[in-house]
Amino acid sequence: MRNFNAGLTELMSGLSEIERGKSEAVHTAVRAIDVAPYLDPEPDTPFPLRYAFFLMGDVLGKTVLDLGCGSGENTVPLLARGAHVIALDISQELAALARKRVELSPYTCPPLLVASAYDVPLPDNSIDLILCASVVHHLNIPRAMQEMRRLLKPGGAVIMKEPVRFSTLAGALRRLFPAQQDVSDDEHPLTREELRQMKTGWHVSGERAFRLPVVPLVRTFFGERAAHKMFPLDGWLLGHLSPLEFLSTSRVLRLQKAGTEVSSKLAEANPEAQPCAE
Repeated sequence: MRNFNAGLTELMSGLSEIERGKSEAVHTAVRAIDVAPYLDPEPDTPFPLRYAFFLMGDVLGKTVLDLGCGSGENTVPLLARGAHVIALDISQELAALARKRVELSPYTCPPLLVASAYDVPLPDNSIDLILCASVVHHLNIPRAMQEMRRLLKPGGAVIMKEPVRFSTLAGALRRLFPAQQDVSDDEHPLTREELRQMKTGWHVSGERAFRLPVVPLVRTFFGERAAHKMFPLDGWLLGHLSPLEFLSTSRVLRLQKAGTEVSSKLAEANPEAQPCAE
């Protein structure tokens, strides 16, 4: 009975995500992507997504899975980096938008799969790198991480960018503002324990905290452009005042499956990273 209930819960969660995807697709305008900021970002970039692309290292000719690709905003930069991309989303509507977005670029559209992150229709040990941006906080963490481990070749890695909330004060402040659009029943910022759970059994070869609460506050009141201008200050504060990491609302990290060494470029940017144990 417990297995049946667990399966039913996952099915309901999946349906919720499908409905969320439909709603997001309605509100998403498809525009061409400026790939320049993601081609060779600096290790000290104050922007979380650019840091995620830095952590990838050289993906030229590698098979990269854009897991939870949404409308393809990250798919196009991956193609620009020369990766053999496979994109996947549970929403058929968002996958269709991803195809349209790629068609606005000079790149050939990659395979676009409509499937669950729990049951990816690809062979074991077939993927070099997985980009998982703002996806795991929607999911059952152990099951999602298990599926990613299955897909990765020995020495492969997952690049993750996820919202976090460790501070109860930040959570209380968040409730003072209007609810976000296109939010499913199950999604929530990761707690400290959930972040630890996500890392369990993986080698962390890069990690940084981003986005103090002032950034989303500025976005709410003054718009995206004003929030974008706040990131350099945000990066300086988090880089020089480590206790502020407790208040950060986004975490970017590279999780490696056993069987590889940390690249020299990544090792220089993350001197605490050590080679994976076999």
